Amino acid sequence: MTDPALRGMTWEHPRAWLGLDAFDAAGLAPHVGWDRQPLSAFEAHPIADLASRYDFMVVDHPGLGAAISDGAVVAFEDLLDGDELDRVVGSAVGASGASYRFDGRTYAVPIDAAAQVGVRRPGVPVVRRWEDVPALADEHPVALCLAGPHAGLMLLAMCSGQQPADPAVLLDPAVAADAIALLRAVFARSGGEVLDPIGIHELIASGEGADWCPLAYGYVTTYAERLAWSDAPTWRGDVPLSVLGGTGLAVAARSAGDSAVRAWVHGFLDDEVQTSLVPEAGGQPAHRAVWHGEEPFYRDTVATLEAAWVRPRVPGWIPLQDELSEVVRCAVVEDRDPTAALADVNVRYAALLGEA
Repeated sequence: MTDPALRGMTWEHPRAWLGLDAFDAAGLAPHVGWDRQPLSAFEAHPIADLASRYDFMVVDHPGLGAAISDGAVVAFEDLLDGDELDRVVGSAVGASGASYRFDGRTYAVPIDAAAQVGVRRPGVPVVRRWEDVPALADEHPVALCLAGPHAGLMLLAMCSGQQPADPAVLLDPAVAADAIALLRAVFARSGGEVLDPIGIHELIASGEGADWCPLAYGYVTTYAERLAWSDAPTWRGDVPLSVLGGTGLAVAARSAGDSAVRAWVHGFLDDEVQTSLVPEAGGQPAHRAVWHGEEPFYRDTVATLEAAWVRPRVPGWIPLQDELSEVVRCAVVEDRDPTAALADVNVRYAALLGEA
């Protein structure tokens, strides 16, 4: 079989590729050959490198700043007419559409939506407040999502309801210290696992080791019959606190003039494809109509999606996010004092903003 003329890169989980494969099988657009990279690479691999080899990339919005700076991706204003683009972006849940827009231009479009939510085995009580998490952890085995960037993302979620007055400060030191103290208390009640969101779902679904997790990115695919989800816990307030995830579709700048690329984009972003074909195949689309439907996973977490905090998208954010996560992991798992390291993260964050 000859290689397909169009190539794409997504990430290695059924949620990421089932919808793409179903769309390809339906024959509604030119064929695309999709490769897959691990979740860890999706979270960290430079988009500009992928754009040199692929026409389409399924991307995380915080990495777009560097890709735009490198001129690696094309704005969708150059691919779709204004009404169609407004429909696609406007139909996305929460800030999923806006998260891919920079300086009035749209450098990816939302095709998957996610946020950190509560994950549990059916029958385990729902915890609405972080203040109540340690008490439930005394009754039901708990796990925290601490691998990769997720330790830092959990801290950012908890602190997102108490933003510093100075926008150049990422984390209020006192608020961050209190959040880490609470996470230490929860981790001390856990089995000591250090897992990413997929690992968290698999652990809880297995029925061995943990019954619940207060905050991890939600995955409906393959787990809907074994797990239940709830809105992210509040902390010192009444709003569910979470960091927006999900994925966007980006197109390499070098591929912008290809009529087959435009035809594929137009076909895949069709409302019927996003609200029926993709979720029925096992995807987790960003379309608001799906999230406000009757499927329990979406219905029980949509308030979190609508309120989720959007990460910075400046060049250099991804390495800083990784550094923050290592600081939090060491503080929670190894009981190290994070004061100086968090201060350094704030200094580096201010420097990134100054360079943007």
